[in-house]
Amino acid sequence: MNFDPPSADVRACWQPPAPRSSHAFGHWLPATFLLVFIIPWLLSGCGGGSSSGYADRPPSDRVAYTAWQEWTRFGRSTVVYGGQANGYVNRSGVNERSEPLASKIGDYWGSCGHPNWNGRNSRRPWSGAFVTWTMSHSGISAANFPRDGRHGGYLAALYDRQRQRGGRAAFVLHAPNEYSPKPGDLVCTGTAGPTWRHAVSRTARRRIDSTANHCDIVTDVRGRYVHAIGGNVKDSVTMSLYPIDSRGRLVPFAGKTWFMVVEKRV
Repeated sequence: MNFDPPSADVRACWQPPAPRSSHAFGHWLPATFLLVFIIPWLLSGCGGGSSSGYADRPPSDRVAYTAWQEWTRFGRSTVVYGGQANGYVNRSGVNERSEPLASKIGDYWGSCGHPNWNGRNSRRPWSGAFVTWTMSHSGISAANFPRDGRHGGYLAALYDRQRQRGGRAAFVLHAPNEYSPKPGDLVCTGTAGPTWRHAVSRTARRRIDSTANHCDIVTDVRGRYVHAIGGNVKDSVTMSLYPIDSRGRLVPFAGKTWFMVVEKRV
């Protein structure tokens, strides 16, 4: 199993540059330097003093921390997106068909009412179940976050609840250019992009339900990247680093179409 159809992830990994003549050395040095030195420096905590780095700094938000624990438990698979590093796999984690992750996927599905589905006997995409399990195990009630293993299903339900409850809603949906994600929020991709945002309610709900691809749980924002953890990414529980602009908003890059950011208010 790879990703939620349509693809929620990109398998574009850096490949060594083709041989070049010596006089072209200066042209390819910057990109090579970025991949060989800058990215490991960034992922190790930006090279600063006594910091233990991104992997060893647990988030304080409860939802983010639950996701971070699962990511740590299954090998800290990590991939960097954007620019020259787009799709750069920094670390691989435990595969979904290997133990103990294969059995744990059964727990994720169990939170959605399907305890018999796991990483060995089911090829169903489990990234939505991972999000739902994380919310459940972080103390978020079913009244605030539906127990649905499909991204479009729980996002459409959150949209309905937002329309019913207004400012009292536990989760609020934003277009990616309207809101800067924080730990505990969801960052989501979808085939139709944020076209739902200004559609009439019936059309918006249908687009959310039918075009959502994938959501990750934000665990940190620093170094001009959103750090977000999701299931069924690189066949594991994986942290993805997504570039942001000076306001902290997600920026577009090849291979992903940003759909929405879901603000957690509980």
